[in-house]
Amino acid sequence: MPDPLVLMVYVLASAAGMAYFIYGKRQQNAAFLGAGVFLCIYPYFVSSIAALILIGFVLLGAPFLLTRR
Repeated sequence: MPDPLVLMVYVLASAAGMAYFIYGKRQQNAAFLGAGVFLCIYPYFVSSIAALILIGFVLLGAPFLLTRR
């Protein structure tokens, strides 16, 4: 059984990923769509809590940096 903190990060990353995915699909924005997909699946491949949080923050900020005008 994973640590409760790890489970919370999984849930938060997946919720943010779903929100980014829906936003990207409605706005036809590939950056948000891709970040949403990666936010939903990356917790399955990363086990360290520090790496989970760091990658999550990078993925949360990436669409804003990519779509900057």
